[in-house]
Amino acid sequence: MKISLDIDCTPKELRTFMGLPDLEPMQQAVLTEMQRRMISAMDLMSPTAIMKEWLTPMGAAQQALFGAFTQGASAAARTARGSRGSSSKRRADAEGGESAEGDGSGSA
Repeated sequence: MKISLDIDCTPKELRTFMGLPDLEPMQQAVLTEMQRRMISAMDLMSPTAIMKEWLTPMGAAQQALFGAFTQGASAAARTARGSRGSSSKRRADAEGGESAEGDGSGSA
């Protein structure tokens, strides 16, 4: 024996028929609160706010790092200028001495 039963009703009508509580007012309240919170949180998630939040703490550290690089580069440049001057002088002396010795006119 086979019995087939078709019930044509809405979910709300079935919940009422079965005696289940009506949760629609509570669900609407929860959804309204969630919507309010999401809209207020959208201001915090704007690209401008995110970048400001990320870059503000990094600003001081980044400036300190850049300052350290600048000081290191200027110190290296000063050192290079000081050694370049003496090595240029030595190179000029060496070239001058070679040309005097090896130009073929010499008395060597």
